[in-house]
Amino acid sequence: MIRIAAYALFAGLLIPASALAHQKSVSYSKWTPVQGGAIAEVKVRWLELTSLPVASEPTEGPFDRAAVRSYLQSHLLLESADGACKAIPSTAIWLPAERGWVRLEWRVRCDDPPQKLRSDLFAGLTNHVHLSTVLGPAPIDVVLSPTAPTARIASGAARERARGLGSYLRLGVEHILSGWDHLAFLVLLIVVARRLREVAVLVTGFTVGHSVTLAAAAFGVVVPHARAVEATIAASILLVALENVGLEQLRGGALLILGAVLLFAAGAVFGGLPAFWGIAVFSACYFALLRTLGGAGRLRWLIACLFGFVHGLGFSGVLLEQELPRAQLVQALFGFNVGVELGQLAVVVCIWPVLQWLRRRELGGAVVDATSFAGALVGTFALIVRVFG
Repeated sequence: MIRIAAYALFAGLLIPASALAHQKSVSYSKWTPVQGGAIAEVKVRWLELTSLPVASEPTEGPFDRAAVRSYLQSHLLLESADGACKAIPSTAIWLPAERGWVRLEWRVRCDDPPQKLRSDLFAGLTNHVHLSTVLGPAPIDVVLSPTAPTARIASGAARERARGLGSYLRLGVEHILSGWDHLAFLVLLIVVARRLREVAVLVTGFTVGHSVTLAAAAFGVVVPHARAVEATIAASILLVALENVGLEQLRGGALLILGAVLLFAAGAVFGGLPAFWGIAVFSACYFALLRTLGGAGRLRWLIACLFGFVHGLGFSGVLLEQELPRAQLVQALFGFNVGVELGQLAVVVCIWPVLQWLRRRELGGAVVDATSFAGALVGTFALIVRVFG
């Protein structure tokens, strides 16, 4: 009964609100200064709009465009010394956008030079961030969130200082702490570790992996396929969870692997994503190799590094969406990556003492079983949704 209760507890903690929760709730804007004001270009997801009343009575497509326009113009404000700049409704233009997004452009009139940018967009979503770029001779990037809704738009030397690492470091910390799938993968990696040295090796492998591909994607060396990346991240959670319970030693292991192959094959046929074949073959070969070596954990560092490559491609989406100039990418990449590492280390520091305390009370096995059960459940759910959704 204790184990069943533990399974239910961990499953409840790890079941995601959305299979794409890895993709942080985020919106974007660009501001181009013009005579007497600025031109705003804003990009938001449909998913966030469904949390608003604008989704309840659609007139064109899934949303009431007039209501969406009014909401965006009243909750994303450029401010001068005399108050908020006034949006000019007649200048609003709906721009082409990829599926699942909306883009709107409008002009604002300012009596004085703008000094601040404020975002109250989707304030009810505690993990929402707004990434904004103010163009000009010295562009400035700001990160706004419910805890920091206002940013000062400085000029000259003050503007250069504002373009430091702080906002990207904070963005990296927030991204890893709100990315349930990254955290689930990390927890499943370290829950079976017995010594701190093992944890250090696993975290280092994961760090090396995601740092390499984060940089490669940010600089355009590789172009990640968002859907394939998200599905592979879900597969990484499922694979590590199954490894934790010793799948290679179970009689039904071959059947489960065959089921995974069929799932990925269906994804390749119906979703046009042949990369899933590679995931299926890799999973089958990996478990076969573990069986040959005589147990799980022998290649855990390799799994951490290999899937770290994929998680890095997931991290890169935040920076790629900002379309930063090449000169800014280095500092943005460095700050974001350091923020990810700080958030990751904070999680390890919090979890490791608890795991050790539970092991001393002979509950380590129950914790591994419970986290593995929850991880397999969540990984399977996310994988199916990301393949067929």
